[in-house]
Amino acid sequence: MRKFRLLSPWTLLALFGLLLLIGIITVRVAFSSYLKSESLRRKIALAVGQLFKAEATFTPFQIVDGTFYSEGFVARGSPAAFFSDLRADQIRAVFNWRGIFHRTWQIDELNVQQLDIRFPDRSAPESSGLKSESRPIPGNAGWKVDLRRANVAQSSWHWGANDQTSGRITGSAFTLTPSGNSWLIDANSGRLVQNGWPELSIESAKLRYTRSSLFVTESVLRTGIGRILVSGEVRFHDAADLRTQFDDLAVASLLPADWRVRLTGNSSGTSTIHAPLTEGPIHIDGNTYLTDGQIEALPLLNQIATFTRTERFRRMTLSKASLSFTCDGNLMTAKDVIVESEGLMRIEGACTVVNDQIDGVFQVGVTAAALQWLPGSQSRVFTIAHDGYFWTPLRLAGSVAHPTEDLTPRLIAAAAGEILQNSEDALRETAKSILDLIPH
Repeated sequence: MRKFRLLSPWTLLALFGLLLLIGIITVRVAFSSYLKSESLRRKIALAVGQLFKAEATFTPFQIVDGTFYSEGFVARGSPAAFFSDLRADQIRAVFNWRGIFHRTWQIDELNVQQLDIRFPDRSAPESSGLKSESRPIPGNAGWKVDLRRANVAQSSWHWGANDQTSGRITGSAFTLTPSGNSWLIDANSGRLVQNGWPELSIESAKLRYTRSSLFVTESVLRTGIGRILVSGEVRFHDAADLRTQFDDLAVASLLPADWRVRLTGNSSGTSTIHAPLTEGPIHIDGNTYLTDGQIEALPLLNQIATFTRTERFRRMTLSKASLSFTCDGNLMTAKDVIVESEGLMRIEGACTVVNDQIDGVFQVGVTAAALQWLPGSQSRVFTIAHDGYFWTPLRLAGSVAHPTEDLTPRLIAAAAGEILQNSEDALRETAKSILDLIPH
């Protein structure tokens, strides 16, 4: 009978090592296969969807040296989300696998090449995120996402449902880092386009995002040599309340087309903005003053230049121009209006503009030197003297592009009356002279 020898300890150890190596390779292959599986992709998508309150989908993953790559990510916001649609392209994520033991997808670094976000139109009852027929966001068995830092190379942000409210930010790069229950956003590039405003470049923007609000802690926007500082809060389901300080904005970019050749200069001032995100008009309060101002090609000033034989009225350099204003939708109210070309003319008053129709009452002051060429102007029109000017009221009405005023007819009537009065006086003097020659 053949006898078998017992295996030596070294042989057993080698066999154990071989089995262990095979086990490690098997586990590694199985784990690598799991990392690329549809099951894992759904779990991560569900966790990200819960984070953003949205239905989320990733394209298939690729894993290289422990780093995840995905060509794209698409999310559709629920009514509780701050966006309606979100898309990210060319995603690279560095995972920390220790988070798995805590049922957490821990991402130490996330890089996105292109991010596109559409904010919902809260004014439409059926357009807030998901439609009524959409499925609710499914659960994820306790898994969550722990994002430590994100870098976005290019992003675009879109809002508004019509030409009056639509706007966008394009070409903005930013970083995103967590801070307690909020996220800190630090942007350093991009362009902002909003209807009714000049196109602005983003020099810097520091924001703080929470589930219910976006806080603008500090931002600097530029257009040409002009600069706008913005701070405030955007409450996603309510309204935006912002404060601005602007310096050296080209006033022509803020004016209707017909006025851009009439008024030039740089505008500076402050404003507060309340913009409902559901219903209601945007409300703006502010004040502004003009530097390097010049006004020309106004029919009224051309008439005064003709009457007074003073060409300076045709193109006036403004030594002072300021006003405070309020805007409510299509209604704009300007008060404390002061426009002055020192030593020539000063205008004070207030006006309203509704649907491009202006209605204003002003006081116009002109120097005595200019009035000497206007027959009857001081005795019949500019009858009040103070602060170095002679004053008269002025009513302005009609379209903003081509307003009408009541001063020119009064100046013409005053001149005609003065000429007639002088003629009557001359006739009386002539008659008196003739009577004096008749013997008594």
